[in-house]
Amino acid sequence: MFLTFVVLMVSTLCGSCENVSPTPGLKSFRQDYKNIEETCLAVGFVKNNCRNDSKTSKTSEDYQMVAFDVRLKYHKRNIATKARIMFETVDLNEGLGYNASDGIFTAPSGGIYVFDWTILAWQGQTAYTSLVVNDQFKSWNHCHDIGSKTWPPCSKMTVVKLRQGDKAWIGVYSGTANIFAKHTSFSGFKL
Repeated sequence: MFLTFVVLMVSTLCGSCENVSPTPGLKSFRQDYKNIEETCLAVGFVKNNCRNDSKTSKTSEDYQMVAFDVRLKYHKRNIATKARIMFETVDLNEGLGYNASDGIFTAPSGGIYVFDWTILAWQGQTAYTSLVVNDQFKSWNHCHDIGSKTWPPCSKMTVVKLRQGDKAWIGVYSGTANIFAKHTSFSGFKL
């Protein structure tokens, strides 16, 4: 009696599986499910995976790529202390966080961000710049070679934690900055 019951249940379950999937079998089912789950996660349709494990679950925000790369279009002379440097040429703006009209990057989502900027000071001049986050100087770059006939390049990379809506830009923290356009850039991305 028990054996008859088990055979009946197995045949019923297997019969149902064959009606649902055109390619029966556990291996095919797992592969189909994996492909569908990956696709749904990539396009943001699924916020949590089937395991519902908060440590491995991803939201659509986790998959949003944020990266920008901008550079100067024109030379900048006598930029005042606390002034914002406007990078007019946008080569990359994934996530649309950088605004070329005001030189400000606004974080589209919270997380850890890496910023990098390179300044080429005008021959024999200075350019003291900083990453500014929400009006606070966070990291500094010091280009100084007064009296020389060289063009001092200075680069800086820094990592900061931003909340959604936080604003970051490159500003002058001291003196006046004189910057050569061709080799000056600003970039950032979310980890």
